[in-house]
Amino acid sequence: MSEAAAADIDTNNEPGEQPDAEPMLLQVHGLRCGYDGTAVVGPLSFHLHEKTFMLIEGANGVGKSTLMKTLIGLQEPIEGEYHWEVERPRLRFVPQTRTLDPMLPATVFDVMATGLHQGGGLASLRVNINDERLGQALQTVGMEQFRDHLFQELSEGQKQLVLLGRALLGEPKVLLLDEPAAAMDPEHEHRTMELLHEIKQQSGLTIVMIAHGSPVARSVSNRIMTIDRDGSIDIERCLATCPPSPSEVGR
Repeated sequence: MSEAAAADIDTNNEPGEQPDAEPMLLQVHGLRCGYDGTAVVGPLSFHLHEKTFMLIEGANGVGKSTLMKTLIGLQEPIEGEYHWEVERPRLRFVPQTRTLDPMLPATVFDVMATGLHQGGGLASLRVNINDERLGQALQTVGMEQFRDHLFQELSEGQKQLVLLGRALLGEPKVLLLDEPAAAMDPEHEHRTMELLHEIKQQSGLTIVMIAHGSPVARSVSNRIMTIDRDGSIDIERCLATCPPSPSEVGR
């Protein structure tokens, strides 16, 4: 796809449709992402509105995680620009558990408590731990009974749920997730996708999530971005009858 063609992509509108009423949260123009000056994805131009659930798909190695890390500010773009219409502390990133130190000697409570830290330097250490708020977040993701367990002793799927709860503690406006269900069995994946769907419906949260060929992830998304091997993108708008509700998937 040419850069000119990519510039016409709107994650919320198909040609000829009326613009969405929701405010725009993200604008991306001519963005190239990669490492050591070598682009692996782009140039990309698109925008994203509030209350969207956008799924990012594509084969391994096409740059899905690289794009997300760039958009969350973990690495600099090689070229182009992007702009969030939301304060940085309201962007919350849920990484894959394999990116964490497996020997981290912390309890689930300890890991969750770091989700209350905002800002940098000494200011981020001056945080009053709110037990009730932390407990509610654990209850939301169904992990309250593991509060005092060592994080490293949990299954990969359980760790991912704790990281999701941690992200929700920051009262995000945008939640970005890198393959949250990659290490989950089908039952836990279904439960997690249904949970994300419910959170979005109740809070108006905007979600951007990477998944790899997951029907249940597609079932909760209203925009699907596919990254091709040439680094270009295609964005599909799901219709009112598509996707089905998570409870209908697999019937």
